[in-house]
Amino acid sequence: MPEHTHDPIRDLENFDSGGLAMTPLEPAQVRRLGDRRRTRRNALVVAAGVVAVAVALSPAVLLNKGDGSEAPSPAVTTSPTPSPSSSPSPTAPTTSATEPPQVITYPGNGIEVASASDTAKLTGTTQEFRDFIAGQLQKLIAEGSSCTGAATSVTVQKYSSAGYAIGAVNSCGGNAELWADFQGQWQEGMGTQDAWNCDTLTYLGVPKTFAGDCFDEAGDFGPTGTDGVDLGMTAAEVEVAGGTVHEGPAGSCSTMLLPYFSPRDGSTDGYVGPDQKVVMIAARPGVTTPEAVGLGSSGAKVRQAYPGGNLVSGYWIVKLGHGTEYEFQLGQEDTVSEMLLADSDQPCTQ
Repeated sequence: MPEHTHDPIRDLENFDSGGLAMTPLEPAQVRRLGDRRRTRRNALVVAAGVVAVAVALSPAVLLNKGDGSEAPSPAVTTSPTPSPSSSPSPTAPTTSATEPPQVITYPGNGIEVASASDTAKLTGTTQEFRDFIAGQLQKLIAEGSSCTGAATSVTVQKYSSAGYAIGAVNSCGGNAELWADFQGQWQEGMGTQDAWNCDTLTYLGVPKTFAGDCFDEAGDFGPTGTDGVDLGMTAAEVEVAGGTVHEGPAGSCSTMLLPYFSPRDGSTDGYVGPDQKVVMIAARPGVTTPEAVGLGSSGAKVRQAYPGGNLVSGYWIVKLGHGTEYEFQLGQEDTVSEMLLADSDQPCTQ
């Protein structure tokens, strides 16, 4: 297991590590893994948390763009929302104690953004949020280029000045989205076709009074990989699976972006080692292990799920066999602030 000493990489947001020694897959096998993930994410079922409950949206609501005429922006309703009852994450957005955050709930199914100019309809939001939504739309347009005739849009249903919002995305399919101004930048907090993950809400500092119902669901992070990308894959196989590898200098490690996620400034989703094989994978908010552990999970939950682990330099290390391990960083509040899947002797963050 690598010694956890301070490294600039550890300052990257939501960084995970991993690296299973395994026989590389044929590109066709990797492509099937990516196709299976794409089918799951793009299923034509859209669910979104609105007000204090999860509200199911019919696919027709997001896919139907009307007759092409542009209606004037609807009025919005604003109201203060209470702060979370529990202590917020130390990196969660904060608001003035004298000015409670304002919540904007857009009428009907929300404001549909089908072009960059449509962001002007998001009255009451910040320019940073509107620019972020415009960027999300461009990402969807690029992803949807392979789906002939697919309607592409982002729908914003609810926004809080505290730094979070919910809505839905539609391209080749659709799902509900939670967005958060987290660690200084707007980013995808979680995409789902079910309810929100409770631990993710804790991690992002989003109160349930805003997001609605949540539950903790088992996921596919580990023991070999996630989102169709496994430890031991070659850089070429990662690209075939839908990920992106940003090559470093010769003989050094390269950074990696997992499929279906937007890039984040100063962050990476993992590393490809000098031998051009994946040695570390990072968990994003909403990504969980088969034991339902993810970012924001309590230390007690981690220890119960993995009683054979050991605490080393603030990380609960769980040996997985074949020279690989889970690494759960437990923050000041004894919650998971970083979740990694890594080769025990990976060379990229030592």
